[in-house]
Parts: sequence; C-alpha cells; structure tokens
Amino acid sequence: MKRYLKIGILSIVGICLIYGINRFVTRKVEDPNSQEVVLNKTTAKSNKKQQNKSKKADKGLPDVSSKDWSLILVGPDQPLEKDISSDQLSYIPNTNMQLDKRVIKSYEQFSKAASQAGYPLVIISAYRSISEQEQIFNERVAQYKNQGMDDKKAKNKTKETSTEPGHSEHHTGLALDIVDENWQQSYPQTVLEEGFGKEDSAKWLAEHASDYGFILRYPKGKEDITKINYEPWHFRYVGKENAKYIEENELTLEEYLDQLNEK
Repeated sequence: MKRYLKIGILSIVGICLIYGINRFVTRKVEDPNSQEVVLNKTTAKSNKKQQNKSKKADKGLPDVSSKDWSLILVGPDQPLEKDISSDQLSYIPNTNMQLDKRVIKSYEQFSKAASQAGYPLVIISAYRSISEQEQIFNERVAQYKNQGMDDKKAKNKTKETSTEPGHSEHHTGLALDIVDENWQQSYPQTVLEEGFGKEDSAKWLAEHASDYGFILRYPKGKEDITKINYEPWHFRYVGKENAKYIEENELTLEEYLDQLNEK
C-alpha cells in the first residue's frame, strides 16, 4: 500500500513539473517582448556591420578615374606626344612662370601656408614646353661633353638630373620645383640637390603638400618605380582626395594609377 502511495505521489510531481516546463517554454516563445529583444539585437548587429563597412569604404580607394586630367602620367616611359594648349596655362601671380590655370589657386594656398610656417617659397621651375626642355637637356649634355665625356656618357649623366624632352612632368603644367628662400640664397649654384631634403622646410613641404592637392612626386626609395632619382623639391598636383590617399598609403603616382585601373 505504501509502495503504491509513493508511486502515485511521484507521478503527480512529475506531471506538475512537465506542465510547468511546457508552460514556461510556451510563454518564452510566444512572449512578444522576448521576440522584440531578439529582433532588436539582430538589427543592432546588422546596423553595426553596415557602419563598419561604411567606415572601411571611407578609408578605401577614391572613386575617381585614372583618366582624370589631374592624374596624367608623364615620365621616362610615358612621353607626352605634344605640348598642351597655351589656353590651358596661366601665370603664377608675381612670377613669370606658368602652371595649368586649374592649379594656380591651390599653389597660392600652399605657398601662403609655407610662408606662415616660416618657409617662404621660391619657384625654380614650373611649366616648360617640350622645346624648352630640349634646349635645357642639350645644354647640359654639351657641358658634360666639354668635361671630356663622349656623347653617350654625357647623355646618361644628364638624365640623372634632367628628363629627356617630351618625358618631363613640367610639360603638363601640373608640376613645379620649389625650395625655400633660405636654401635658395645659401646654395645658389646647386639649389636643386638631394641635400635639400634634410632641411626643415623640405620636411614641412613633404608633410603638408597633400593638404593642397600636391604630392612629393619622386620620393626616396621609389626610384625603381618612378625611374627618376629622389627629388625633394619636385611637387606635382593631383587633387586633394588623390593626394591624401597617395600620402597615407606611401604610394607613387604610378602605383596609385595601377590601383585605380585594377578596381
């Protein structure tokens, strides 16, 4: 008798437990508040993923064309077939030198900022036509030949510091050679030399050029890519967005264009 009573009590307890569990599970599934919490968490995670994607996109490759006028590539392996139109050029205020007129304002802002930082700029060279480049190149070849070099050696020596006619970025009206007044006055004979890169003024120019759409076109360590020796005085306009990306990723114009063409 006691045994049957014990079994009956256990059965009742078991039924109650099963009923209670089923009721709890049912409430949890059917509870709209519970579902809302789950949905909110899912939505929050989705929004967070979208925000992270947007942040990554913001830091990604600019949405520009490699054919943009400011990204034209001219160099030892990329000749400019013919001179740009004179209508495309304008004189830099207070100088007898020219640039592409779309670049003048940006250079003026760059120059003003440099002066405020204590480095008033001197433009050594800006736009040069193909014929002007030819004259400069031939004059330097002649100088080396007068020193006893044959024609081939003289040309190769000239190429170390001067680009062949038709292959100079100066033909584009987007490039210029600049140093500060102190350097220009201290080194009048060898103003365009690598030593300028150690000057505080040169470091300031390289650091702030992208704020105005310019890049240091021929950086040290990239000679195999640019085919031009390190030139701490040579700056090239590419536009602010492009310049920022190039600077932040330590690229040359060649490498940047490769990335744009691959996207």
